[in-house]
Amino acid sequence: MTFPMTEIIDDLRPIRRPARVLYVGTAFWLFSAVIHLGVLALDGWQWSGPVSFRKPLVFSLSMGLLLATVGWVLDRLPDRPRLAGMLAWTFVISSSLEVGLITMQTWRGRASHFNVLEAGDALIFAAMGVTVGIMSLCLIGVLIWSIVERPADQLVRLAVIGGLALVMTGLGIGQWLVDLGNDYVAFNEEIPDTVLNGEEGVVKFPHAVAFHGIQVLILSAVMLNRGRYEASVRRRLMRLVFWSYTGVLVFATAQTIAGKAPVSLSLWGVGMALSLAGVLYGLARIVRGVFSRREASMPVA
Repeated sequence: MTFPMTEIIDDLRPIRRPARVLYVGTAFWLFSAVIHLGVLALDGWQWSGPVSFRKPLVFSLSMGLLLATVGWVLDRLPDRPRLAGMLAWTFVISSSLEVGLITMQTWRGRASHFNVLEAGDALIFAAMGVTVGIMSLCLIGVLIWSIVERPADQLVRLAVIGGLALVMTGLGIGQWLVDLGNDYVAFNEEIPDTVLNGEEGVVKFPHAVAFHGIQVLILSAVMLNRGRYEASVRRRLMRLVFWSYTGVLVFATAQTIAGKAPVSLSLWGVGMALSLAGVLYGLARIVRGVFSRREASMPVA
């Protein structure tokens, strides 16, 4: 029998050409992340500050994952080469331009975000905003397509539609983050290292949580479809992971709105911790189902 992880990797590979285009983008930006990890190390692990190699590292990694995610989703929708190709090429070009501009600014020794104090930097930041707007339209298009022509598999359907709904929430939080950052620059005439709401609310925290929930859901669906559980148990576990992750996002957002740090002890922090426990419990059950299936099928000596 094939080792379970090999089967899971096979399920995550691109199938059609639009997905392969996006996966090429993934490979490029993951390579960029590795390079910038090395640069960050050589720079003495300077993580803080508006000009830090953490930005090309984090954005390369995040965008690489998102490109592969969109490619995987397109492969689970009806085969419409023109529509899928248009979405794939538009998304890979716009996202690459955004991360490329962030990377360029870092290597120039200039802040990439909210740097509007000089005309040239302000133009670059505006261009980044345009690329994000185009990317957002692509993601909205994929969500609409997923709702109109839903994936046949129930688990994949929840992973795709539910995950994209989380991403849409992330876009909204991202706009909130931009508004706060712009207000900070206008009031203080300096560029923020981290955009805060109140004294300690880190807005990029729920923003990141929202954007990367879809990967958790996709991996859950793939593993469940390779596991030993019956269909009803698979659906329950998938719903558990989805709603628990949604809870993490809701409480993380509430924690930020309250102006508290991500790990601050509060009612919202407790809710976030309990929701995260639900996610981890569901994932543990899912992984157990995959590997116990292998153990059950192995011949007895």
